[in-house]
Amino acid sequence: MTTAINTLELLRKEAAKILNIEAVESNVGLGELGIDSLNVVELIVFCEQLYGSIDPEQLNITQYTTLEQLDAQLHEQQTA
Repeated sequence: MTTAINTLELLRKEAAKILNIEAVESNVGLGELGIDSLNVVELIVFCEQLYGSIDPEQLNITQYTTLEQLDAQLHEQQTA
């Protein structure tokens, strides 16, 4: 039996680490969390390690994108 990895939880932990804070909410926009364009690059590098082969060009990331939405987009790429 394989255990499903909670990618959203790992994404939340990485975002908090990037921002050097204790925790972040997964339903708040990246801009509101304080994630800027350089942080997004760091997050995408992490996502490539976490989700495997991804196409960053296909991601719709804005300041309003939440970690929940990003996680859903990445899972969609995995099944496409």
